[in-house]
Amino acid sequence: MNIASDVFECKDAEQWNRLISTNHSASAYHLWEWGEALAKTYGYRKHYLAIARNNEFDGVFPLIYIKSQLFGTRLISLPFCEYGGMILRSELAPEETEQTARSLLSASAELARNAKAEYVEVREPQSLTENLQAAKYNQSQQYVTFRIDLTKGKEQLWKCLDKKTRNAVRKAEKSGLTLKITEEAKQLKDYFGLYLQTQKRLGSPPHSYRLFQNLFETFSKSGKVSIRIGYYKQRPIAGVIVFMHNGRIFWWNNAADARYRRLDPTNLLLWNIIEWGAEKDFHVMDMGRTRKDTTIYHFKSGWGGNEVPIHDYVCFLTQKKRNLPDPSQMRFRYLSKAWSRLPISLSQRIGPKIVSGIGL
Repeated sequence: MNIASDVFECKDAEQWNRLISTNHSASAYHLWEWGEALAKTYGYRKHYLAIARNNEFDGVFPLIYIKSQLFGTRLISLPFCEYGGMILRSELAPEETEQTARSLLSASAELARNAKAEYVEVREPQSLTENLQAAKYNQSQQYVTFRIDLTKGKEQLWKCLDKKTRNAVRKAEKSGLTLKITEEAKQLKDYFGLYLQTQKRLGSPPHSYRLFQNLFETFSKSGKVSIRIGYYKQRPIAGVIVFMHNGRIFWWNNAADARYRRLDPTNLLLWNIIEWGAEKDFHVMDMGRTRKDTTIYHFKSGWGGNEVPIHDYVCFLTQKKRNLPDPSQMRFRYLSKAWSRLPISLSQRIGPKIVSGIGL
């Protein structure tokens, strides 16, 4: 379907991923598989805009349509991760980059108006900030991530850990934990059980099991996902999910049984991934977005990575400007406390409907 001028909605996963694989700014979440898994799970409408010349893509802009009474109707690039936005062919000349970005942003605005969306949200637009600002996007929220340089090698990476983190890893290594990489549905269910406990403890509605299933099935075909679980006396006690793309590892989710916190299993899992990444010649491990001065921020800061800001941008298309979902707001804190009191069986039933509308 033509949207505006030479911009169209892409239906070719192979051609889409070809561009994503040649641009080193692209994340694992820009891959076709991310939107496909979200659409299969929650029934989202995918609008993957592309612009081509001579049968070669010059640029793409992945957008997901989400409708929520609480947070409004919007297009997000991209939900449930820290990265989205336009990806352009690296070989474009400056004036071609400018024109391609302008065309994609114009097409996204037209698409949003046709869909009666209230706003378009873009997460971490890399080097295209000026193009977004020219299209009347404003910075809405700011997070940070930590990026670990895996090219330093195992010995130097170990030295870069702070003392508390090193001690936690050593302690976990002596605790008798067994680490496994998920290869079958049973282990995926082990992870999901830990995830439900973690979400209850955090006071957050959980995703559907189908999302984890769809992400695992979709990304494992190309070897771009790894789910690692720590077992203690054959009982699953912690797990971490990472995605891999273009020499980078992206920490997406972690879960743990709080009763075994003293064993520091998450520390051992993360160190295991860092060691593996360095051995397999990955360049960077991205620790995922977080807010400054939170508990998880201080935990991530101990792994020797460089702190990097991550920005969200939003463009409102109507005069009515909604507040974007923000867990730091007081009303969300009250809701979080109430949610943490719900039985897991109930939160598992109603949580996915809520979280699919939030799109964080």
